[in-house]
Amino acid sequence: MQLTLEIPNKYLVNQTPEELTRLLKLNTAIDLYKNGRLSAGAAAEFVGDLDRYQFLYECQKRGVEPQTYESVKELQEEIEMLAQEL
Repeated sequence: MQLTLEIPNKYLVNQTPEELTRLLKLNTAIDLYKNGRLSAGAAAEFVGDLDRYQFLYECQKRGVEPQTYESVKELQEEIEMLAQEL
């Protein structure tokens, strides 16, 4: 899916459009992760230029705690996703 968002130049605040795009993707990924809608690996993939550990570091900088797993199945899904990245 592609989404187009028009933002007036005055809101770029010393950022290039590419930098703002990355920041919006990162903030969206962090929000989805924080609300349990994406795993750390999937959120990192969503941002596009981070691995799982870099994503978790960005979360830590913003005070977002790492997720804990609600079930063994959820943990297995995360392990399978990580294995595919290898």
